[in-house]
Amino acid sequence: MDCAITAVVVSYASPGAAEQAVRSLLNQSLAPCEVLIVDNDPRGAAARSGELAPEVRVIHPGVNLGYTGAANLAARHARGEWLFFLNPDATAASDCLERLLEAVDGPDVAVVGAQVLLPDGRINAGANPINIAGISWSGSYGRPRESGPARDVAAVSGAALLVRRDWFMNMGGLCPYFFLYVDDTDLAWRVRLGGGRVRYCPMAVAVHDYEFAKGTRKWFYLERNRTWALLSNLQLRTLVLLAPVLLATEAAVLARAAREGWWREKLAAWGSLLLRAPALIRWRRSVQAHRAVSDGRVLDLFVGGMETDLLDVPPPSWVNAALERYRRVVLCLLRSPVQ
Repeated sequence: MDCAITAVVVSYASPGAAEQAVRSLLNQSLAPCEVLIVDNDPRGAAARSGELAPEVRVIHPGVNLGYTGAANLAARHARGEWLFFLNPDATAASDCLERLLEAVDGPDVAVVGAQVLLPDGRINAGANPINIAGISWSGSYGRPRESGPARDVAAVSGAALLVRRDWFMNMGGLCPYFFLYVDDTDLAWRVRLGGGRVRYCPMAVAVHDYEFAKGTRKWFYLERNRTWALLSNLQLRTLVLLAPVLLATEAAVLARAAREGWWREKLAAWGSLLLRAPALIRWRRSVQAHRAVSDGRVLDLFVGGMETDLLDVPPPSWVNAALERYRRVVLCLLRSPVQ
């Protein structure tokens, strides 16, 4: 029997932590042919979620692989043409999978993301922007629920994300060095480098029990992985053209880290990149080997500045305007015949 969608939930925490997410997957109008739970807790905390239905399978790696390692393990076990990743603290609306597949309007569509809502009905994430310094944030965070047709975007949220399994496997899955965070941004970025499309479907909805603050350690992963993505995904010429913005961003982030008390995590992120330089070089070669389009095509859907309610003090409007002008200049130079 053909298998259209394999749903995947990565669990780590209390027993049955993913149970609500799994139940929402079993109640879909377009049911997945299987639901895989990767239990990252060495104690087997998610075991009883596997008793929900015969199509639910629990995979026990025996160690905490992190989100990226667990997702990649599930993809290797999956039978579906598509993989649907749902956070364990999220629930999918009953027509979520059906709406996501409806948004696929061509064979080059590799990723489709749902509109992710907060429990109070406001937007948690949707069409997630990426700026030229590699910073991505929850698109339309805190705004009223959106409606409308699906559209191509730079990135979508990994909290409720559909991806073609063959694309996922051919690209090496989620970056195995990330452990967690930034993996959805990086996946969308690499899909577009490979000539695929990333779509956002507002009519496909999931509700996420979201909380940004998870301790200062989160900043280590956010900053290490953001810089890793920049260094592995951008062409050398683009890195040179963006160097002033990238260096200014590093200085600004370090200043913020010092003010907010996570400067050790920022320094540790730089140290991790240096220690893993050989792995970064190998990963970069793999990413560039799968490249089908230039950075100009990819950066066309990026933005220059940063506008999000997640920041207590957003950048001044003139800074965002200047960065957007800079992005457009870089695009013009990338589109020039000089190589």
